[in-house]
Amino acid sequence: MWNYLIITASNDEQAAGYRAQLDLRLRLGLLPEVQNVLVVPDPGGRRVGSGGSTLFCLMQVLQLQMGNDTADTPRLRQILGSQRILIIHAGGDSKRLPAYGPCGKIFIPVPGESDSCLPMTLFDRQLPKYLALPATQAGAGQIVITSGDVMLRFDPAQVKFDKPGLTGLGCYAPPAQAANHGVFCGVDQAGRVKQFLQKPTPKQQQAMGAIDHYGQSVLDIGVINFDADAAVRLLEIFGACPDGSGKLKLSGEMGQAVMDHGLDFYREICCGMGSE
Repeated sequence: MWNYLIITASNDEQAAGYRAQLDLRLRLGLLPEVQNVLVVPDPGGRRVGSGGSTLFCLMQVLQLQMGNDTADTPRLRQILGSQRILIIHAGGDSKRLPAYGPCGKIFIPVPGESDSCLPMTLFDRQLPKYLALPATQAGAGQIVITSGDVMLRFDPAQVKFDKPGLTGLGCYAPPAQAANHGVFCGVDQAGRVKQFLQKPTPKQQQAMGAIDHYGQSVLDIGVINFDADAAVRLLEIFGACPDGSGKLKLSGEMGQAVMDHGLDFYREICCGMGSE
């Protein structure tokens, strides 16, 4: 059971459309593995990126779970340590698919058999894979983020989220294809990563040791899992704290930077990680 399924949106209008789609599925009983379903738009229609949006999703969950409790670090860690949260980022503008702008790419129709009265959409095809991802160690908490505009094909039973911190999923791909995505460099036998690069050229991949003996690189497929400790650290870095009304907000220089410029989870958080 997942405690929260959260879909992100770029603005309030898109969020309203997403809520209509999700409410319909809830009424039809199509989301039995989820306790709570939320849609979280970027604040005030200002684009804050996948990293900024992730922060706002976490703050919304904490706000709902805390009530009137004090938002200190131990309490945040306690709450997130008891939750399984799936965040699907879907705040795109559909500029390359304008016909589907009103419903968002996440609800674009796709081929496939539907066992309900609803036609099959990208959301309906992808969600069972994400919900079938394994849980982490009890008490560690779990936050999974992924993208709502891609069709991923993988076996969730082959995934392991048994290590602390942040874990990303990848697939082997030719360096030319990997150059359009994130790339895990120097992955050892235990799955530890030396560096994460965003859209490196094949020559850069070669120089960084990202290409293996078979001429393949490990391409980031966009699914990232992290635990409560990592989530709380992220919130601390970007100044998440209560405002005058008790509502959590981002503050300080780092928090303001997110509001002014946005924060990309893959480019600006993942690229800052790795043993090197």
